[in-house]
Amino acid sequence: MMERELTHARRLAIVVLVLSVAACATRTAGVEQRLILPEGAARYEMAANQAFVFPAPRDNAPPGFPQGYELRDLPPTTLCAGFVVDTDGGVREIALLEDPGCMGPKMQPQLGDAVLRAISGWRFEPAVFCDYPDAATRDRDWNGTGCAGAVTEARRVAVTLAYAFTFEVRNGRQQVGAAQRKH
Repeated sequence: MMERELTHARRLAIVVLVLSVAACATRTAGVEQRLILPEGAARYEMAANQAFVFPAPRDNAPPGFPQGYELRDLPPTTLCAGFVVDTDGGVREIALLEDPGCMGPKMQPQLGDAVLRAISGWRFEPAVFCDYPDAATRDRDWNGTGCAGAVTEARRVAVTLAYAFTFEVRNGRQQVGAAQRKH
């Protein structure tokens, strides 16, 4: 009986080892998004009776490695892109950025194209300024996620956003990390 349990434990250990080795050889891609604030971007000034609703992404697919991108190793390579979210939630004026911490887009043109293609399909719930009769009403009624309560005006506004995307390949395993840039 003891010998049978030991044999079963050995088989289980071998299966776990084989699966672990197979997982290391599998090519995968994962994405995490990071918002960045582009250098020199204009900022809205709000009055005490106003609230701001940040644009909310709508199931935006992150960029992936281009088809046929076969580098076995690529050190972490960060590309940054800026764009405008318009008052309807669409994306326009997409451009790769040359901000500090971002690789120049000409250094990895295939990855830059992948970033631009991904962002061009993105949609957002638009940003909104919520005007309340006074600061006390805003403090009482605003829920943090939208204009609520005694709003005198809700104005959609266009905003500029920027994201940083870090591509990396280790031992043939592809990963993309993305982050919204803030200063």
